[in-house]
Amino acid sequence: MKTTKIIVIFFVLATLISCKPNDWLDWKTQNEIWLQENAKKEGVKTTSSGLQYKCIVPGIPQSSGNVDDNKIVKINYTGKLINGYDFDSSEGYENYVNAFVPGFVEGLKLMKEFGIYELYIPHELGYGAQGMGSEGTISHIPPYSTLIFRVELLDVY
Repeated sequence: MKTTKIIVIFFVLATLISCKPNDWLDWKTQNEIWLQENAKKEGVKTTSSGLQYKCIVPGIPQSSGNVDDNKIVKINYTGKLINGYDFDSSEGYENYVNAFVPGFVEGLKLMKEFGIYELYIPHELGYGAQGMGSEGTISHIPPYSTLIFRVELLDVY
């Protein structure tokens, strides 16, 4: 009996030691902590809604005016999660500004043509508590995910 307890304790300790610190935290908590730490990084700004962004290249004022919901944008982008999982990317993608998740829309409206920004979108401004896509699919985004986009604004019309 004593040997069994020692073996169980050994396996429990081995399991705990082999875990990364974030393995103890659920995904929502990991994302919240990640955003708190990211907000402290140089160049990262936070809007009143909670969107975080960093201007990599400021761009130039658009000849067609500011980005707004009724405009179409042409962008290059990559999207990933805080664990590094790349869930999407596109070059020369065109769509109406209001077709994106709220945090992406807000970020686009901060940008100027030919600008490059990194957007750090909390789940409340992304796909929320429901996530997106089915688990096991290539573009699955789990619930409570922070979305990290690198966006280059090519054109506004």
